[in-house]
Amino acid sequence: MSPLERLLTEAIPIRPEPAERPAPATPGGYWTQAEQDAHWTTLCATVGTPDAQRPTRHATAHQTAA
Repeated sequence: MSPLERLLTEAIPIRPEPAERPAPATPGGYWTQAEQDAHWTTLCATVGTPDAQRPTRHATAHQTAA
């Protein structure tokens, strides 16, 4: 086999397919409500305030700007 034939039989490197983009975030973020609740419960238990009230979301200046 000649050098040219060996070269032609080599695999040609190709660019991999682009990674799949994540789904767009929901208004609450990427976490489901159940995941957010579980995280809040674990966080409160960890810091020693198991009955702490969860904060509410407020519109930011960017969201209210017209």
